[in-house]
Amino acid sequence: MTYFAFACALILGILFLRASRKLRNSEEYNTQLRRDIRNRNEARNKTHQREIQRLLDALPYPFFSISEKGHVIRINRHSEEIFEDRDIKDRSIRQVFLDSPIYSSIKSVLDTPAPYRGTLRLPPGSPFSSRAGDKDSHWEIDVRPLALQSNSLEVQLMMRDITASVHADQVRQDFVANASHELRTPLSIISGYLENLTEEGGLDNKALAQKMLNTMDRHVVRINCIVEDMLVISKLESDEAAPLKLAPFNIAGCVRDIIERLEPIIEQQKASVEVNVPGIQITGDHFYWTQILFNLVENALKQNTAAPVTIRIDGEQNKKGNFTIRITDNGIGIPGSDLPFIFKRFYRVEKHHTQSQVKGTGLGLSIVKRAIEAHGGNISAASTPGDQTIFTITLPPIEAPNDRNEGRLA
Repeated sequence: MTYFAFACALILGILFLRASRKLRNSEEYNTQLRRDIRNRNEARNKTHQREIQRLLDALPYPFFSISEKGHVIRINRHSEEIFEDRDIKDRSIRQVFLDSPIYSSIKSVLDTPAPYRGTLRLPPGSPFSSRAGDKDSHWEIDVRPLALQSNSLEVQLMMRDITASVHADQVRQDFVANASHELRTPLSIISGYLENLTEEGGLDNKALAQKMLNTMDRHVVRINCIVEDMLVISKLESDEAAPLKLAPFNIAGCVRDIIERLEPIIEQQKASVEVNVPGIQITGDHFYWTQILFNLVENALKQNTAAPVTIRIDGEQNKKGNFTIRITDNGIGIPGSDLPFIFKRFYRVEKHHTQSQVKGTGLGLSIVKRAIEAHGGNISAASTPGDQTIFTITLPPIEAPNDRNEGRLA
């Protein structure tokens, strides 16, 4: 080989090595570039997904996103709270929504696709009814198809819990129905007796006329009591906050006042009332505390007319300022089947009244409960029929506002 040929071969080798190195560097560069682009896209996508999730979590309602194949692909924190420890992502709607009305609504939108909006009533066993206790829950649902691409479809499900509103409407309807029923009876009696008295010769029999007038008077008193109790409980349960006039007062003095007011009934029934309440100052609305104690003691007297009853009123305040008061009687007691319902409006345990006896309004214990709750406390009842009945009130320390002695009733 000549020197020239050798030199050419060497130069070509060097050029080939350089070209190979550049090509290799170029491939590494392109690979690294693609990797960087992919990483940036993944980071951007994760950021985008986090932003979407934050927006979904900010929604005040449960939210579900369902793929066109019927799988849950996205949820928010309200949905997670409903299902608690259950992992529902990437599961079919049949597995997730065991409540057939919800499943049927989503399936209908997936098949159509057309938006659907309606109200569903779900049974107590449903995950969506956990906050409703042993009652049905009620939900407004909005199911809408969302076309992301020409060949891709998602369904968005939003749910709004309207259980409280539905139950409140039912309570109002029951309240009106019960109030109408309670007022109709005494009004009918008064109307009938007035018709008899205003007829010709209706006042000739003075003994019978006097008896009618006495009955009418009792029922007028009953109507007044019903109206007054309805006004009180309406104020306590009003959607608009009512003023709660907080001021320190002597609880023992309050007890003495209601005992004096009930003295005629106590003497008539030969009952006895034992008071063991310290003369301490508690902060509260004196008017409502009078209502609370009066209703509880009067209720014990009304329920035990057959034999003399002993009523004990005990109160104490611990070092933290929490106040507890117990009203105990040794009367006929409350049957276990009635006990869960005694604080409901118009609910009465007694079944022994004759037509001539004027019943209670059925609102007393309901007023007691609402008034105590307005003070931030609670009341419970326990009873052993034929032995004793105990109402226990517990109340946390309440401080009057600095600027004025006025709080709010929620």
